[in-house]
Amino acid sequence: MAVARRSAAGGAGASRGFGWAGLAAALLLAVHAGLAISSLAVKSVTNDELAHLPAGLAAVATGELRLNPEHPPLVKLLSGLAASTLHPALPLDSSAYREANEWRFGREVLFESGNDPRALLFRGRLPIVALSVLGGLGVFLWSRRRFGPGGGLLSLTLYAFSPTVLAHGRLVTMDAAVAAGSVWTLYLAWRVTASRSRAWSSRRLLAAQAACGLALGLTLAAKFSGLILLPALALADLGALGVAGRAVWRDRLVRWSVALSLAALVVEALYLGSGGLGRYVHDLGHLYGENDPDALYYLAGRFRHGSFPEYFAVALAVKTSLAGLAAMAGGLALAGRAVVRRSPRWRDDLFLWVPAALWLAVHSAFALDLGVRYVLPLYPLLFLLAGGLVPALGVAFGERSARSGSLGRQLALLLPAALGLAQLSTAVAAHPDYLPFFNRLAGGERGGVAWLDDSNLDWGQDLARLAPWLAARGVGPVRLLYYGAGVPRAYGVEREPMLRSDWLRAPRPGDYVISAEYLLHGLHQADTEGVASDWLRRYQPSAVLGGTLYLYRFPATP
Repeated sequence: MAVARRSAAGGAGASRGFGWAGLAAALLLAVHAGLAISSLAVKSVTNDELAHLPAGLAAVATGELRLNPEHPPLVKLLSGLAASTLHPALPLDSSAYREANEWRFGREVLFESGNDPRALLFRGRLPIVALSVLGGLGVFLWSRRRFGPGGGLLSLTLYAFSPTVLAHGRLVTMDAAVAAGSVWTLYLAWRVTASRSRAWSSRRLLAAQAACGLALGLTLAAKFSGLILLPALALADLGALGVAGRAVWRDRLVRWSVALSLAALVVEALYLGSGGLGRYVHDLGHLYGENDPDALYYLAGRFRHGSFPEYFAVALAVKTSLAGLAAMAGGLALAGRAVVRRSPRWRDDLFLWVPAALWLAVHSAFALDLGVRYVLPLYPLLFLLAGGLVPALGVAFGERSARSGSLGRQLALLLPAALGLAQLSTAVAAHPDYLPFFNRLAGGERGGVAWLDDSNLDWGQDLARLAPWLAARGVGPVRLLYYGAGVPRAYGVEREPMLRSDWLRAPRPGDYVISAEYLLHGLHQADTEGVASDWLRRYQPSAVLGGTLYLYRFPATP
Protein backbone atom coordinates (compact mmCIF):
# COMPACT_ATOMS: atom_id res chain seq x y z
CA MET A 1 0.00 0.00 0.00
CA ALA A 2 1.50 3.35 -0.97
CA VAL A 3 2.14 6.20 1.37
CA ALA A 4 -0.49 8.91 1.22
CA ARG A 5 0.16 11.81 -1.10
CA ARG A 6 0.60 15.24 0.38
CA SER A 7 -2.66 16.94 1.21
CA ALA A 8 -4.36 19.19 -1.26
CA ALA A 9 -3.87 22.14 1.05
CA GLY A 10 -0.19 21.36 1.34
CA GLY A 11 0.65 20.35 -2.21
CA ALA A 12 -1.02 23.16 -4.10
CA GLY A 13 -0.04 25.82 -1.62
CA ALA A 14 3.53 24.62 -1.59
CA SER A 15 4.08 25.11 -5.28
CA ARG A 16 2.31 28.51 -5.46
CA GLY A 17 3.82 29.96 -2.31
CA PHE A 18 7.40 28.73 -2.44
CA GLY A 19 8.83 32.13 -3.38
CA TRP A 20 7.51 34.26 -0.55
CA ALA A 21 7.62 31.40 1.93
CA GLY A 22 11.24 30.71 1.03
CA LEU A 23 12.19 34.34 1.66
CA ALA A 24 10.33 34.34 4.96
CA ALA A 25 12.05 31.09 5.96
CA ALA A 26 15.47 32.55 5.11
CA LEU A 27 14.69 35.54 7.33
CA LEU A 28 13.59 33.32 10.21
CA LEU A 29 16.74 31.22 9.94
CA ALA A 30 18.89 34.35 9.84
CA VAL A 31 17.27 35.66 13.02
CA HIS A 32 17.72 32.23 14.62
CA ALA A 33 21.43 32.34 13.77
CA GLY A 34 21.70 35.92 15.02
CA LEU A 35 20.16 35.08 18.39
CA ALA A 36 22.40 32.04 18.75
CA ILE A 37 25.61 33.85 17.81
CA SER A 38 24.95 36.94 19.92
CA SER A 39 24.19 34.80 22.95
CA LEU A 40 27.11 32.38 22.57
CA ALA A 41 29.50 35.31 22.40
CA VAL A 42 28.88 36.18 26.05
CA LYS A 43 28.90 32.65 27.45
CA SER A 44 31.92 31.01 29.05
CA VAL A 45 32.97 27.42 28.45
CA THR A 46 30.42 24.85 29.59
CA ASN A 47 31.36 21.57 31.21
CA ASP A 48 31.32 19.27 28.19
CA GLU A 49 32.86 21.85 25.87
CA LEU A 50 36.04 21.68 27.95
CA ALA A 51 36.58 18.18 26.54
CA HIS A 52 34.95 18.40 23.10
CA LEU A 53 36.60 21.46 21.57
CA PRO A 54 40.22 20.69 22.57
CA ALA A 55 39.70 17.08 21.47
CA GLY A 56 38.65 18.36 18.07
CA LEU A 57 41.62 20.71 17.87
CA ALA A 58 43.99 17.85 18.66
CA ALA A 59 42.33 15.56 16.10
CA VAL A 60 42.62 18.17 13.36
CA ALA A 61 46.27 18.85 14.24
CA THR A 62 47.38 15.22 14.50
CA GLY A 63 44.90 13.21 12.44
CA GLU A 64 44.31 10.83 15.36
CA LEU A 65 41.27 10.46 17.58
CA ARG A 66 42.94 9.99 20.92
CA LEU A 67 40.59 11.98 23.16
CA ASN A 68 36.91 11.77 24.11
CA PRO A 69 36.08 8.27 22.79
CA GLU A 70 32.63 8.38 24.42
CA HIS A 71 31.38 10.44 21.48
CA PRO A 72 31.77 9.97 17.70
CA PRO A 73 34.01 12.49 15.92
CA LEU A 74 31.79 14.64 13.66
CA VAL A 75 31.09 17.59 15.97
CA LYS A 76 34.59 17.62 17.41
CA LEU A 77 36.12 17.67 13.92
CA LEU A 78 33.86 20.46 12.70
CA SER A 79 34.47 22.64 15.74
CA GLY A 80 38.16 21.79 15.77
CA LEU A 81 38.50 22.78 12.11
CA ALA A 82 36.79 26.11 12.74
CA ALA A 83 38.82 26.94 15.86
CA SER A 84 42.09 25.77 14.29
CA THR A 85 41.96 28.79 11.97
CA LEU A 86 43.16 30.79 15.01
CA HIS A 87 46.33 28.62 15.11
CA PRO A 88 46.17 27.93 18.86
CA ALA A 89 49.04 26.48 20.85
CA LEU A 90 48.39 22.81 21.62
CA PRO A 91 50.35 20.98 24.35
CA LEU A 92 50.54 17.72 22.40
CA ASP A 93 53.69 16.71 24.27
CA SER A 94 52.00 16.95 27.67
CA SER A 95 51.24 13.96 29.84
CA ALA A 96 47.54 14.82 29.63
CA TYR A 97 47.53 14.19 25.89
CA ARG A 98 49.71 11.10 26.09
CA GLU A 99 47.46 9.62 28.78
CA ALA A 100 44.29 10.68 26.90
CA ASN A 101 43.09 12.73 29.85
CA GLU A 102 40.63 14.87 27.93
CA TRP A 103 39.62 17.09 30.85
CA ARG A 104 43.15 18.00 31.91
CA PHE A 105 44.16 18.49 28.28
CA GLY A 106 41.14 20.76 27.79
CA ARG A 107 42.19 22.98 30.70
CA GLU A 108 45.71 23.14 29.32
CA VAL A 109 44.51 24.20 25.88
CA LEU A 110 41.96 26.78 26.99
CA PHE A 111 43.57 28.24 30.09
CA GLU A 112 47.24 27.29 30.41
CA SER A 113 48.80 27.60 26.95
CA GLY A 114 48.40 31.30 26.26
CA ASN A 115 45.31 30.87 24.08
CA ASP A 116 42.27 33.12 24.20
CA PRO A 117 39.46 30.88 25.47
CA ARG A 118 36.77 33.33 24.35
CA ALA A 119 38.05 33.46 20.78
CA LEU A 120 38.50 29.69 20.54
CA LEU A 121 35.02 29.03 21.87
CA PHE A 122 33.43 31.62 19.61
CA ARG A 123 35.05 30.17 16.51
CA GLY A 124 34.44 26.56 17.57
CA ARG A 125 30.76 27.15 18.29
CA LEU A 126 29.94 28.60 14.87
CA PRO A 127 29.66 25.19 13.12
CA ILE A 128 27.05 24.17 15.71
CA VAL A 129 24.99 27.23 14.81
CA ALA A 130 25.29 26.21 11.15
CA LEU A 131 24.06 22.71 12.02
CA SER A 132 21.12 24.19 13.92
CA VAL A 133 20.24 26.34 10.90
CA LEU A 134 20.51 23.25 8.69
CA GLY A 135 18.07 21.46 10.99
CA GLY A 136 15.66 24.38 10.70
CA LEU A 137 15.89 24.23 6.92
CA GLY A 138 14.93 20.56 7.03
CA VAL A 139 11.99 21.36 9.28
CA PHE A 140 10.73 24.01 6.87
CA LEU A 141 11.14 21.95 3.71
CA TRP A 142 9.44 18.90 5.17
CA SER A 143 6.56 20.81 6.75
CA ARG A 144 6.05 22.96 3.64
CA ARG A 145 5.91 19.88 1.44
CA ARG A 146 3.29 18.28 3.66
CA PHE A 147 1.27 21.24 4.94
CA GLY A 148 1.91 24.08 2.54
CA PRO A 149 3.84 27.33 3.06
CA GLY A 150 1.82 28.36 6.10
CA GLY A 151 2.47 25.06 7.83
CA GLY A 152 6.14 25.20 6.91
CA LEU A 153 6.56 28.67 8.37
CA LEU A 154 4.71 27.74 11.56
CA SER A 155 6.94 24.70 12.11
CA LEU A 156 10.07 26.72 11.39
CA THR A 157 9.03 29.58 13.69
CA LEU A 158 8.42 27.16 16.54
CA TYR A 159 11.84 25.57 15.92
CA ALA A 160 13.84 28.74 15.29
CA PHE A 161 12.65 30.46 18.45
CA SER A 162 12.48 27.52 20.80
CA PRO A 163 14.64 28.48 23.81
CA THR A 164 15.75 24.86 24.19
CA VAL A 165 16.80 24.59 20.54
CA LEU A 166 18.64 27.91 20.83
CA ALA A 167 20.31 26.81 24.06
CA HIS A 168 21.97 23.78 22.53
CA GLY A 169 22.25 24.99 18.95
CA ARG A 170 25.29 27.11 19.89
CA LEU A 171 27.42 24.88 22.15
CA VAL A 172 30.15 22.41 21.19
CA THR A 173 28.09 19.39 22.14
CA MET A 174 26.53 16.65 20.04
CA ASP A 175 22.84 17.38 20.61
CA ALA A 176 22.12 19.95 17.89
CA ALA A 177 23.97 17.82 15.36
CA VAL A 178 22.02 14.65 16.10
CA ALA A 179 18.75 16.62 16.04
CA ALA A 180 19.52 18.15 12.65
CA GLY A 181 20.76 14.83 11.27
CA SER A 182 17.64 13.05 12.47
CA VAL A 183 15.37 15.53 10.71
CA TRP A 184 17.16 15.16 7.40
CA THR A 185 17.47 11.37 7.63
CA LEU A 186 13.78 10.93 8.40
CA TYR A 187 12.73 13.50 5.81
CA LEU A 188 14.70 11.82 3.05
CA ALA A 189 13.49 8.37 4.13
CA TRP A 190 9.92 9.66 3.97
CA ARG A 191 10.55 11.06 0.50
CA VAL A 192 11.87 7.71 -0.69
CA THR A 193 8.94 5.81 0.80
CA ALA A 194 6.42 8.32 -0.54
CA SER A 195 8.03 8.12 -4.00
CA ARG A 196 6.13 4.87 -4.63
CA SER A 197 3.01 6.94 -5.22
CA ARG A 198 4.77 9.47 -7.47
CA ALA A 199 6.36 7.21 -10.10
CA TRP A 200 9.87 8.56 -9.59
CA SER A 201 12.56 7.66 -12.11
CA SER A 202 15.10 5.10 -10.95
CA ARG A 203 17.86 7.75 -11.09
CA ARG A 204 15.93 10.14 -8.86
CA LEU A 205 15.07 7.35 -6.46
CA LEU A 206 18.71 6.30 -6.25
CA ALA A 207 19.76 9.89 -5.53
CA ALA A 208 17.22 10.13 -2.70
CA GLN A 209 18.40 6.81 -1.28
CA ALA A 210 22.00 7.98 -1.40
CA ALA A 211 21.13 11.28 0.27
CA CYS A 212 19.29 9.42 3.04
CA GLY A 213 22.32 7.20 3.58
CA LEU A 214 24.67 10.18 3.80
CA ALA A 215 22.39 11.93 6.30
CA LEU A 216 22.15 8.75 8.36
CA GLY A 217 25.92 8.32 8.38
CA LEU A 218 26.48 11.90 9.54
CA THR A 219 23.88 11.44 12.27
CA LEU A 220 25.54 8.24 13.49
CA ALA A 221 28.90 10.04 13.45
CA ALA A 222 27.45 12.89 15.52
CA LYS A 223 26.22 10.95 18.55
CA PHE A 224 25.75 7.30 19.45
CA SER A 225 22.09 7.89 20.21
CA GLY A 226 21.64 8.31 16.45
CA LEU A 227 21.46 4.51 16.39
CA ILE A 228 17.86 4.90 17.58
CA LEU A 229 17.06 5.97 14.02
CA LEU A 230 17.61 2.43 12.74
CA PRO A 231 14.62 0.81 14.49
CA ALA A 232 12.65 4.03 14.12
CA LEU A 233 13.09 4.02 10.35
CA ALA A 234 12.25 0.33 10.14
CA LEU A 235 9.04 0.76 12.14
CA ALA A 236 7.94 3.85 10.23
CA ASP A 237 8.66 2.23 6.88
CA LEU A 238 6.85 -0.97 7.83
CA GLY A 239 3.83 0.97 9.06
CA ALA A 240 3.76 3.18 5.98
CA LEU A 241 3.97 0.43 3.37
CA GLY A 242 2.35 -2.34 5.36
CA VAL A 243 2.69 -6.04 4.60
CA ALA A 244 3.28 -6.24 0.85
CA GLY A 245 4.34 -8.66 -1.82
CA ARG A 246 7.77 -9.97 -2.71
CA ALA A 247 8.51 -7.10 -5.09
CA VAL A 248 8.01 -4.48 -2.37
CA TRP A 249 10.18 -6.40 0.08
CA ARG A 250 12.89 -6.70 -2.56
CA ASP A 251 12.65 -2.96 -3.20
CA ARG A 252 12.98 -2.30 0.52
CA LEU A 253 16.04 -4.52 0.77
CA VAL A 254 17.78 -2.76 -2.11
CA ARG A 255 16.82 0.66 -0.79
CA TRP A 256 18.10 0.09 2.72
CA SER A 257 21.22 -1.68 1.47
CA VAL A 258 22.17 1.45 -0.47
CA ALA A 259 21.44 3.76 2.47
CA LEU A 260 23.19 1.64 5.09
CA SER A 261 26.23 1.08 2.91
CA LEU A 262 26.69 4.80 2.38
CA ALA A 263 26.12 5.47 6.08
CA ALA A 264 28.86 2.97 6.92
CA LEU A 265 31.24 4.66 4.47
CA VAL A 266 30.59 8.06 6.07
CA VAL A 267 31.31 6.71 9.55
CA GLU A 268 34.43 4.97 8.28
CA ALA A 269 35.74 8.17 6.69
CA LEU A 270 35.09 10.37 9.72
CA TYR A 271 37.12 8.10 11.98
CA LEU A 272 40.19 9.21 9.97
CA GLY A 273 41.48 5.72 9.31
CA SER A 274 41.59 4.79 13.00
CA GLY A 275 39.40 1.71 12.84
CA GLY A 276 36.18 2.98 11.30
CA LEU A 277 33.18 0.84 12.16
CA GLY A 278 35.22 -1.34 14.50
CA ARG A 279 36.34 1.73 16.40
CA TYR A 280 32.74 2.99 16.42
CA VAL A 281 31.52 -0.21 18.07
CA HIS A 282 34.45 -0.20 20.48
CA ASP A 283 33.90 3.42 21.51
CA LEU A 284 30.21 2.73 22.02
CA GLY A 285 31.32 0.77 25.07
CA HIS A 286 32.72 4.01 26.53
CA LEU A 287 29.29 5.59 26.62
CA TYR A 288 28.71 6.94 30.14
CA GLY A 289 32.05 5.37 31.04
CA GLU A 290 33.27 8.44 32.92
CA ASN A 291 30.04 9.06 34.81
CA ASP A 292 30.01 8.39 38.53
CA PRO A 293 27.78 5.36 39.25
CA ASP A 294 26.96 6.92 42.64
CA ALA A 295 26.00 10.29 41.14
CA LEU A 296 23.11 12.13 42.71
CA TYR A 297 20.29 13.11 40.36
CA TYR A 298 17.68 15.77 40.95
CA LEU A 299 14.08 16.21 39.81
CA ALA A 300 11.38 18.50 41.18
CA GLY A 301 12.76 18.82 44.70
CA ARG A 302 13.84 15.17 45.03
CA PHE A 303 17.36 13.73 45.04
CA ARG A 304 18.12 10.15 44.12
CA HIS A 305 21.09 7.88 43.42
CA GLY A 306 19.61 6.56 40.21
CA SER A 307 17.38 7.63 37.37
CA PHE A 308 13.83 8.96 37.52
CA PRO A 309 11.65 7.17 34.94
CA GLU A 310 9.61 10.34 34.41
CA TYR A 311 12.64 12.61 34.13
CA PHE A 312 12.57 13.43 30.42
CA ALA A 313 8.79 13.81 30.26
CA VAL A 314 8.93 16.32 33.12
CA ALA A 315 11.93 18.07 31.57
CA LEU A 316 10.05 18.51 28.30
CA ALA A 317 7.04 19.89 30.15
CA VAL A 318 8.94 22.55 32.12
CA LYS A 319 11.69 23.42 29.61
CA THR A 320 9.42 23.95 26.60
CA SER A 321 7.75 27.31 26.07
CA LEU A 322 4.00 27.47 26.55
CA ALA A 323 3.49 28.24 22.86
CA GLY A 324 5.66 25.26 21.98
CA LEU A 325 3.73 22.98 24.30
CA ALA A 326 0.40 24.12 22.86
CA ALA A 327 1.63 23.56 19.30
CA MET A 328 3.04 20.12 20.15
CA ALA A 329 -0.25 19.13 21.78
CA GLY A 330 -2.21 20.29 18.74
CA GLY A 331 0.04 18.43 16.34
CA LEU A 332 -0.14 15.21 18.33
CA ALA A 333 -3.92 15.52 18.55
CA LEU A 334 -4.12 15.79 14.77
CA ALA A 335 -1.85 12.76 14.38
CA GLY A 336 -3.96 10.79 16.83
CA ARG A 337 -7.17 11.71 15.01
CA ALA A 338 -5.62 10.65 11.72
CA VAL A 339 -4.80 7.22 13.16
CA VAL A 340 -8.29 6.78 14.60
CA ARG A 341 -10.03 7.86 11.40
CA ARG A 342 -7.53 6.15 9.10
CA SER A 343 -7.27 9.37 7.13
CA PRO A 344 -4.67 9.54 4.34
CA ARG A 345 -2.09 11.48 6.40
CA TRP A 346 -1.62 8.92 9.15
CA ARG A 347 1.03 6.98 7.24
CA ASP A 348 3.08 10.12 6.64
CA ASP A 349 2.86 10.99 10.33
CA LEU A 350 4.58 7.72 11.21
CA PHE A 351 7.94 9.23 10.20
CA LEU A 352 7.46 11.89 12.89
CA TRP A 353 5.74 10.50 15.95
CA VAL A 354 7.19 6.97 15.83
CA PRO A 355 10.83 8.21 16.03
CA ALA A 356 9.83 10.79 18.65
CA ALA A 357 8.10 8.18 20.82
CA LEU A 358 11.00 5.74 20.47
CA TRP A 359 13.57 8.42 21.29
CA LEU A 360 11.69 9.39 24.45
CA ALA A 361 11.13 5.77 25.51
CA VAL A 362 14.76 4.70 25.03
CA HIS A 363 16.14 7.69 26.91
CA SER A 364 13.60 7.37 29.71
CA ALA A 365 14.64 3.75 30.16
CA PHE A 366 18.41 3.94 29.73
CA ALA A 367 19.84 7.48 29.66
CA LEU A 368 21.32 9.35 32.59
CA ASP A 369 19.22 12.19 33.96
CA LEU A 370 21.55 14.94 32.82
CA GLY A 371 19.45 17.20 30.67
CA VAL A 372 16.57 17.73 28.28
CA ARG A 373 19.24 18.06 25.58
CA TYR A 374 19.31 14.26 25.34
CA VAL A 375 15.84 14.35 23.77
CA LEU A 376 16.44 17.48 21.67
CA PRO A 377 15.49 15.58 18.44
CA LEU A 378 11.89 15.49 19.70
CA TYR A 379 11.55 19.24 19.22
CA PRO A 380 11.86 19.45 15.42
CA LEU A 381 9.75 16.33 14.93
CA LEU A 382 6.89 17.56 17.12
CA PHE A 383 7.09 21.06 15.66
CA LEU A 384 6.76 19.44 12.24
CA LEU A 385 3.55 17.76 13.33
CA ALA A 386 2.31 21.13 14.56
CA GLY A 387 2.57 22.47 11.01
CA GLY A 388 -0.55 20.45 10.25
CA LEU A 389 -2.56 22.90 12.33
CA VAL A 390 -2.57 25.41 9.46
CA PRO A 391 -4.36 23.29 6.83
CA ALA A 392 -6.52 21.62 9.47
CA LEU A 393 -7.77 24.95 10.81
CA GLY A 394 -8.24 26.22 7.27
CA VAL A 395 -10.53 23.31 6.45
CA ALA A 396 -12.37 23.59 9.76
CA PHE A 397 -13.03 27.32 9.48
CA GLY A 398 -13.75 27.08 5.76
CA GLU A 399 -16.45 24.48 6.34
CA ARG A 400 -18.05 26.39 9.20
CA SER A 401 -17.87 29.88 7.73
CA ALA A 402 -21.28 31.10 6.61
CA ARG A 403 -19.76 33.85 4.47
CA SER A 404 -16.88 32.58 2.38
CA GLY A 405 -13.92 30.33 2.28
CA SER A 406 -11.59 33.36 2.36
CA LEU A 407 -12.88 34.30 5.79
CA GLY A 408 -12.17 30.78 6.94
CA ARG A 409 -8.62 30.99 5.67
CA GLN A 410 -8.11 34.33 7.46
CA LEU A 411 -9.40 32.92 10.72
CA ALA A 412 -7.25 29.84 10.26
CA LEU A 413 -4.15 32.02 10.27
CA LEU A 414 -4.92 33.68 13.60
CA LEU A 415 -4.05 30.78 15.91
CA PRO A 416 -0.84 29.74 14.13
CA ALA A 417 0.23 33.39 13.93
CA ALA A 418 -0.43 33.82 17.64
CA LEU A 419 1.63 30.72 18.43
CA GLY A 420 4.48 31.95 16.26
CA LEU A 421 4.48 35.44 17.76
CA ALA A 422 4.36 34.01 21.27
CA GLN A 423 7.34 31.77 20.48
CA LEU A 424 9.28 34.70 19.03
CA SER A 425 8.58 36.95 22.02
CA THR A 426 9.65 34.17 24.39
CA ALA A 427 12.98 33.76 22.60
CA VAL A 428 13.66 37.50 22.61
CA ALA A 429 12.76 37.83 26.29
CA ALA A 430 14.99 34.92 27.29
CA HIS A 431 18.02 36.16 25.31
CA PRO A 432 20.90 35.44 25.99
CA ASP A 433 20.04 33.03 28.82
CA TYR A 434 18.55 30.09 26.94
CA LEU A 435 20.13 27.28 28.94
CA PRO A 436 18.30 28.09 32.23
CA PHE A 437 15.00 28.77 30.47
CA PHE A 438 11.88 27.40 32.16
CA ASN A 439 8.35 28.26 31.10
CA ARG A 440 6.07 30.46 33.18
CA LEU A 441 4.08 27.57 34.62
CA ALA A 442 7.37 26.22 36.01
CA GLY A 443 8.27 29.57 37.52
CA GLY A 444 10.48 30.98 34.79
CA GLU A 445 14.25 31.34 35.01
CA ARG A 446 14.30 31.81 38.79
CA GLY A 447 11.99 28.82 39.23
CA GLY A 448 14.37 26.41 37.55
CA VAL A 449 16.01 25.38 40.82
CA ALA A 450 12.71 23.84 41.87
CA TRP A 451 12.77 21.43 38.94
CA LEU A 452 16.09 20.46 37.35
CA ASP A 453 19.84 20.91 37.53
CA ASP A 454 22.99 20.31 35.44
CA SER A 455 22.74 21.23 31.74
CA ASN A 456 19.10 22.24 32.20
CA LEU A 457 20.15 25.12 34.41
CA ASP A 458 23.77 25.64 35.39
CA TRP A 459 26.63 24.42 33.24
CA GLY A 460 29.07 27.10 34.32
CA GLN A 461 28.08 29.27 31.34
CA ASP A 462 27.88 32.70 33.01
CA LEU A 463 31.40 33.11 34.38
CA ALA A 464 32.36 35.31 31.42
CA ARG A 465 29.74 37.90 32.43
CA LEU A 466 30.44 37.88 36.14
CA ALA A 467 33.22 40.49 36.41
CA PRO A 468 31.40 43.32 34.54
CA TRP A 469 28.13 42.40 36.25
CA LEU A 470 29.74 42.76 39.68
CA ALA A 471 31.47 45.99 38.67
CA ALA A 472 28.16 47.48 37.56
CA ARG A 473 26.83 46.84 41.07
CA GLY A 474 29.87 48.26 42.81
CA VAL A 475 30.86 44.87 44.19
CA GLY A 476 34.57 44.23 44.67
CA PRO A 477 36.31 40.90 45.22
CA VAL A 478 33.87 38.14 46.12
CA ARG A 479 34.03 34.76 47.75
CA LEU A 480 33.16 32.48 44.88
CA LEU A 481 31.75 28.95 44.91
CA TYR A 482 31.62 28.29 41.19
CA TYR A 483 30.38 25.15 39.46
CA GLY A 484 31.78 24.72 35.98
CA ALA A 485 34.78 24.22 33.74
CA GLY A 486 35.84 27.87 33.51
CA VAL A 487 38.80 29.41 35.32
CA PRO A 488 37.72 32.59 37.16
CA ARG A 489 41.02 34.45 36.68
CA ALA A 490 40.80 33.86 32.91
CA TYR A 491 37.55 35.83 32.93
CA GLY A 492 38.80 38.63 35.18
CA VAL A 493 36.93 37.61 38.34
CA GLU A 494 38.57 38.92 41.53
CA ARG A 495 38.18 36.57 44.47
CA GLU A 496 38.75 36.39 48.18
CA PRO A 497 39.31 33.07 49.97
CA MET A 498 36.10 31.29 50.90
CA LEU A 499 36.31 29.06 53.95
CA ARG A 500 34.57 25.73 54.31
CA SER A 501 32.86 27.12 57.39
CA ASP A 502 31.39 29.97 55.32
CA TRP A 503 29.43 27.44 53.31
CA LEU A 504 28.65 24.79 55.90
CA ARG A 505 28.19 26.80 59.10
CA ALA A 506 27.78 30.58 58.81
CA PRO A 507 29.11 33.05 56.23
CA ARG A 508 31.43 35.78 57.42
CA PRO A 509 30.52 39.36 56.51
CA GLY A 510 31.26 40.03 52.85
CA ASP A 511 30.06 39.34 49.32
CA TYR A 512 29.52 35.82 47.98
CA VAL A 513 28.69 34.43 44.54
CA ILE A 514 27.36 30.87 44.58
CA SER A 515 26.48 28.73 41.55
CA ALA A 516 22.94 27.41 41.31
CA GLU A 517 24.25 23.84 41.12
CA TYR A 518 25.96 24.20 44.51
CA LEU A 519 22.89 25.87 45.99
CA LEU A 520 20.68 23.01 44.83
CA HIS A 521 22.90 20.23 46.09
CA GLY A 522 23.52 22.25 49.25
CA LEU A 523 19.91 21.51 50.15
CA HIS A 524 20.58 17.78 50.05
CA GLN A 525 23.83 18.22 51.96
CA ALA A 526 22.03 20.16 54.67
CA ASP A 527 19.26 17.60 54.98
CA THR A 528 21.57 14.57 55.12
CA GLU A 529 24.56 15.96 57.04
CA GLY A 530 22.93 18.53 59.28
CA VAL A 531 25.07 21.43 58.01
CA ALA A 532 23.94 24.94 57.10
CA SER A 533 24.49 24.70 53.34
CA ASP A 534 20.82 25.26 52.56
CA TRP A 535 21.37 28.85 51.44
CA LEU A 536 18.34 28.71 49.14
CA ARG A 537 16.14 28.36 52.22
CA ARG A 538 18.13 30.52 54.62
CA TYR A 539 19.08 33.62 52.67
CA GLN A 540 17.66 35.93 50.04
CA PRO A 541 20.08 36.73 47.20
CA SER A 542 20.82 40.35 46.40
CA ALA A 543 20.76 39.60 42.65
CA VAL A 544 21.01 36.67 40.24
CA LEU A 545 23.04 36.59 37.01
CA GLY A 546 21.57 34.54 34.20
CA GLY A 547 19.66 32.29 36.56
CA THR A 548 22.91 30.58 37.59
CA LEU A 549 25.11 32.86 39.75
CA TYR A 550 23.56 34.10 43.00
CA LEU A 551 25.01 37.17 44.72
CA TYR A 552 24.69 37.24 48.52
CA ARG A 553 25.79 40.29 50.53
CA PHE A 554 26.28 39.95 54.29
CA PRO A 555 27.09 43.25 55.99
CA ALA A 556 29.24 43.43 59.10
CA THR A 557 27.28 43.38 62.34
CA PRO A 558 27.45 46.80 64.12
